[in-house]
Amino acid sequence: MKTLHNGDKSQPHIKQFQSSHWFVELLFGVMGALVLTLIVAVSINDASANDKNDKSDISDISDTSDKSGISDKSGISDKSGISDAALIQVGTADMSLLWLDIYSAKLFSIDGKYQANRFPMTLDIQYHRDIDAIDLVDATIEQWQHLGFTEANIALYRQQLVNAWPDVKEGDRLTFRVNTPEDAAFLLNDTPYYQVSNAQFPEAFLDIWLSEKTSRPELRNQLIGVN
Repeated sequence: MKTLHNGDKSQPHIKQFQSSHWFVELLFGVMGALVLTLIVAVSINDASANDKNDKSDISDISDTSDKSGISDKSGISDKSGISDAALIQVGTADMSLLWLDIYSAKLFSIDGKYQANRFPMTLDIQYHRDIDAIDLVDATIEQWQHLGFTEANIALYRQQLVNAWPDVKEGDRLTFRVNTPEDAAFLLNDTPYYQVSNAQFPEAFLDIWLSEKTSRPELRNQLIGVN
């Protein structure tokens, strides 16, 4: 009887333990479900954010491409579609002062022949010395003064020069491509650099080398293919 009595007293403790164990399992199960739900929600949010970033990056790249085209800081565009590959070299000449080599120049036209103010035309200059932009601007203005340009016109063209002339290093190539008087651009080492915005500027700039009044008639003759 004593043993049976002791056994009866232990039953409530066993039932209580079993009840508590069930409750703990239920609690852990609910917590596990909540954690899993939270992880899934975070993953979905991260995926959504990454998708938006990807779209934003694509949009940015697209916008940049649309705005730049083949343009540079000034929005250069090749309206005619004529490239240097389609032009033929007319002549070449070297510019020197005393014993110093300054640059080599090449002139290109559509048929390899020079005709004044017939476009497209390209003047390509490769520099053999480092020259600051301000020195190039001053030298260009001096040539315009030699050609008899009015001070008003020089002042008008000067702003184009300030934007068009970079500091050049030995080996740099500056190309002036004229498709039409309204579509002319400077390229630095084959990279678009500045789009001219004045229709009179191309002729004025080329006159420095190609005008019959140029200060370097021998260089002109070499460029236009006159022996």
